[in-house]
Amino acid sequence: MLRAILLYALVIVATITGFLRPFSGLLYYLWLSFGRPGDFVWPNFKFDYLVWVAGATLLGYMIFEMGKSPIRTRGMWLLIVLWIWFALTSMTAQIPLIAFSKLWEYSRIFIMAFLTCALANSEKRIRSIFYVLGISLGFLGAKGAYDAITTGFASSMKGPGGMMSEQNEYALALNMGIPLLVWLAKDDERWWVRILLRGMAAGCAVVVIGTRSRSGLLGLLMAGIVLVAFSKHKISLTVLGTACVFSLLLFGPQGALDRYKTIPTAAQDDASAIGRLQAWSAAIKMTKAHPIRGVGLRNFLYVFPQYSKDPPRVTHNAIFDLLSETGIPGCLIFLTMLATTIGEMFLLWLRTRAHPELKHLTTFCQIVFGVLVVYLVPNMFINRQDFDLMYQMIAVEAGLAILVQQKLAELTTETAVVVEGPLPLWMRAQREG
Repeated sequence: MLRAILLYALVIVATITGFLRPFSGLLYYLWLSFGRPGDFVWPNFKFDYLVWVAGATLLGYMIFEMGKSPIRTRGMWLLIVLWIWFALTSMTAQIPLIAFSKLWEYSRIFIMAFLTCALANSEKRIRSIFYVLGISLGFLGAKGAYDAITTGFASSMKGPGGMMSEQNEYALALNMGIPLLVWLAKDDERWWVRILLRGMAAGCAVVVIGTRSRSGLLGLLMAGIVLVAFSKHKISLTVLGTACVFSLLLFGPQGALDRYKTIPTAAQDDASAIGRLQAWSAAIKMTKAHPIRGVGLRNFLYVFPQYSKDPPRVTHNAIFDLLSETGIPGCLIFLTMLATTIGEMFLLWLRTRAHPELKHLTTFCQIVFGVLVVYLVPNMFINRQDFDLMYQMIAVEAGLAILVQQKLAELTTETAVVVEGPLPLWMRAQREG
């Protein structure tokens, strides 16, 4: 009961704050979404508190903030196109009612992504967003690591709730949190914050092992590769990573090791892997039958018996899921959106490295790039193309790209003025005019 009272009080504060100070409301919303405090309350006391906070924040934004931070479409066009395509395929779905319920879930995610893009218009604000996301996931990692270690990894660890309730999705979220936390620590000048953030990142890695998720293990390996690739200490980190792998093989929890050992032969003797292959086969048949519009959002399970005699199950692959439910165009739009976002962040990271005064923005570009790359790998074995953390990163990238390009343009102008030297009065008047 006390937890419920605290949650209600937090939601009231977040709702009022979100209306009066929309950016603070957005931070509350992100914390409530990814820190999941509501899932630590008894089920009888739960309610859809995110709607209240999001609604108040959006209303406050339209009244107080929109003039200063207008909605931006630059960098968000592909998300708009994806949204429209999802709506069109929902109208032609095999079971439209089911498709439209999923479309509403996507719409909530997309609306908040556009709000994030509008408000992520300064270095300070982007840093705040990253810290809220990092600490939210890091807290779950730290708490989960404590629970796993104190129980001796007795059972497979599950997430608190929402899109992080199942083991694979929980591992996906915490893997995405690892580069975010490590690079925030590198960018922070306070020694105790660096220790705290790195400890949280280590906790996330422990929990990923505790989930016994095979896709989670692959995501964890990708997180390690990304961290090494961007590090100045590649050799020492490679040695450390190799030592961690051997330690896992020698001393890791037996339940996780037993599951990892099935990876090489999973397609032959593992029921879960065999079921995924059967689902992928059904997805291919659906795509061939409906190559343009698909069968409709969330319709895959319901029409599965029409395309396969195997027991119905989800695709466990984001690409096959998009192909079968939204057709080839929907899948291509989604992949293009991710590829262009990742590519732009890498290019801007390269450009800002040459300017020490932009070192924080360099780190931010690195964070978005790393988090989205880590997101991609597990989604070859799970279907979380609807994961809201990924869309928040797309939104932050759009705002960050605009900010970085503005800063680079300012530096170019300042350099040109220094090279040219002071201009005559009549030329300065002409330029200013």
